[in-house]
Amino acid sequence: MSALNGWHRGERVVRRKLGYDRIPSTNYMYTMIDGEMPEQHSTFYSTRLHFLPVCVLDEQHRPWSSILAGKGGRPGFIDHPKYNTLSINAKLWDGEPFLKHLKARELDQNNGFSLIAGIGVEISTRRRNKFAGAITKTKVKGNEVNIELFVNEALGNCPKYITLRDLAPYPTASCIVLEDRHHLSVGERLSDASIAFILEADTVFFGTTYQATDAESSEYPSHLGMNHRGGRAGFMRVKPSDGRTIILPDFSGNRIMTSLGNVEATPLASLTFINFTTGDILYLTGEARNVYGPEARAIMPFQDTFTEVYVTGYTFVRDAFPARVKPGYKIQPSPYNPPVRLLAEEATQTTVFAQEDQPKALLTRISLHNPTIATFEWESSSPLRINPGQAIILGFSPLLGSRSYQHMAPGRPSSINDDFIRTWTVSSATPVGTDNRHFALTMRLKPGGVVTGALFNLTRKLAEHRRDMLDDSRALSLKVDIVGISGEFILPELVAVSSPAKEIKHLVWIAGGIGVTPFLSMLAALAKASEPPPWDITFLISTREPDVILALITHALGGKPCPSYLRIHVFTNEAVSGSHADINFATHNGRIKSSFFDESKEVFGGKDTELFLCGSEPFERSVLESLGKLGVNSGKVHREGFAY
Repeated sequence: MSALNGWHRGERVVRRKLGYDRIPSTNYMYTMIDGEMPEQHSTFYSTRLHFLPVCVLDEQHRPWSSILAGKGGRPGFIDHPKYNTLSINAKLWDGEPFLKHLKARELDQNNGFSLIAGIGVEISTRRRNKFAGAITKTKVKGNEVNIELFVNEALGNCPKYITLRDLAPYPTASCIVLEDRHHLSVGERLSDASIAFILEADTVFFGTTYQATDAESSEYPSHLGMNHRGGRAGFMRVKPSDGRTIILPDFSGNRIMTSLGNVEATPLASLTFINFTTGDILYLTGEARNVYGPEARAIMPFQDTFTEVYVTGYTFVRDAFPARVKPGYKIQPSPYNPPVRLLAEEATQTTVFAQEDQPKALLTRISLHNPTIATFEWESSSPLRINPGQAIILGFSPLLGSRSYQHMAPGRPSSINDDFIRTWTVSSATPVGTDNRHFALTMRLKPGGVVTGALFNLTRKLAEHRRDMLDDSRALSLKVDIVGISGEFILPELVAVSSPAKEIKHLVWIAGGIGVTPFLSMLAALAKASEPPPWDITFLISTREPDVILALITHALGGKPCPSYLRIHVFTNEAVSGSHADINFATHNGRIKSSFFDESKEVFGGKDTELFLCGSEPFERSVLESLGKLGVNSGKVHREGFAY
C-alpha cells in the first residue's frame, strides 16, 4: 500500500520543470513508496549495516545528515522489534549532529522534532534501501542513545553510483573535533581543509526536509528525506568565488525526484561526507535550491540539473567513523559514474558556446595511421581561436541521435548519462594568436567507445570500399556540433630573448602514448613561428607505437629538420624503423625509469624548468613519483585534464 496520496507541491514543480509531468509512465511513481516496511528491508537494516545515515532537524529546523553506528562499528546495532518499527542502539561521538537533534527535542516538549529519515547502504554489495518516519522514543546514557522509530515510508533503491568498499569494525576510533561552526556569517568561507575534503569525495549523504503548511498537512504531511549520491572523486564542486556554495549534480536516476521535490518546497538541505579510510567526517547544512536548463549549464557546463547548497553551518571531525576500509582492499567506482564536470568559474580557459550559437564541424579528411590510431580533420562553420595544447569539445548527437531514458543498463552502464559530448586535444595548430576554421584531432580507438567506435567503423568501411573519400570526406556531409574550447595545458607565451646572456628556460614535455597530441599542436605552432622559442625543449615519449608517433612528430614539424632546441627521447619495447631521418631522437628500452630523471637532475629539477605531463593516470602517477624524488612539487607540473 502506498504511503503517499500523490505528489506534494515541490515534487509537482520538479516534474513540470523536467517534463516528467508529460510522461504518463511517471505519473503514479509515488505509489512505489510503500507505507509498510518490507521484511526484506528490516532484515537488511538489522543484519547488514555498519552505519546508518539519518536526516534529523536541529533547533532552527535545519536538516543535518547524521551518521549512526553501533559500539565498535559492528553490524547488528539495529533491531526490528515489531511491525514497522526499528530500534537503534548508537554510540555518538563529539560533533555528531544527532546531539543537536537531541537538544532540539529537549527544548520542544511538544515533540515537534520527531521526524526522521534514513538510508541503509551496504557499500560492499551496493544494496540500499531507505525509509522515513518518526522517532517515538529516545533514551540517552552518556554518549550512547537508544532510538525507537516508526517507519511509514519505505523504498528500495538501485545500486547506481555506489563505490564498492569492504568495511571492517574499527573500535579504536577516537574523535577529535577540528571545526564546529554552527552559524556562518555573510562573507565567511569554508576552511581550505573542508573544501579539499569535499573535492576528494566520491560519496555524499543528502538530507532534505518538506515542511507542510497547515492546509497541506492532512493530505501531504511533513517529512524528511535521506539519499545517497555518488560519482567520481570530485563530482561535487565548491564555488571558488564564495568558498561555501556546493554544487551537487543530478545524475540519471529513478525519476521519483523526492529529494529535489523537498528542496523546491522547503529550500534547505544537508550534506555529509565520510572518508572511509581515515574516519574523518564533514557535516554541512545550508540553504538549497535546484537549478535547471540554461542557468544550470551556465554555472556547470553540460549539466542540465543540479542542487546548489549555500552552507550556513558545518562540523568537521577527525577519526570518528568506527569502521574502515579493510587494509589492501581496492575500492571500485561505479561503472555508471559520468565524468567530473567543472564549474564555469573553475575552467577559466574554457569557452562554451550556447546551444543556439554552436558552430558546426564538417569532416574533411581522415588519415588512418594504424588500426587504432587515426587523425580526423574538420572544418568549422565559424573561425575558432585554439591555443596550442587546447582541446575542442564536440557534440555527436547529430551523428548518433539522442538517447531515450533507461534506468539501468548492465551491458553498457556508462550509456545512462552519456550525452555524446566528447573532448579531444587538437593536434594541429595555426600561428599563435590567429583564428582558423580548420583543426585536426588525432585519437585512439577506445574499446567499447560509442563515438570513437562509430568514427573508426566509418574509417574502416571507407578504407575497404572508397579510399578516395579518406582524402576528401566532404561528400559524407558528416557534421557535428562544436560545443566549446577548453584547456589550460597550453604552450607558454612566446617571448623573445632580450639578451644573449639571459638564461634560457627549459621546457620538459612528457607524453604517454596518445598523450602526445597536445605536444603535436605545440610543435606545429613552433614550426610556424618566425623565430625559435626562448627555451630548450626535452621531449620524453613512452609508446608501444614508436613509428606512428615519430611520423606524427615529423608531420607536426611540417617536414622541416628537427630544430636544435628540441631533444627527443623515445622509450619503447618495440623496434623503431629507419624511416625517420628528418628528426633526431634517442631510443631507450622499456618505460621511463626514475634513473633517467636522476641522470639529468639539473634539467628536470631546475628552477627555470617548466614540466608538462600528459598520459594515462597510471603513467602520470609513475612519472610524478619519479619527479617527486628530485624534489619536484607535483602541483607545479602542468597536467592535461579534460573538464568535460
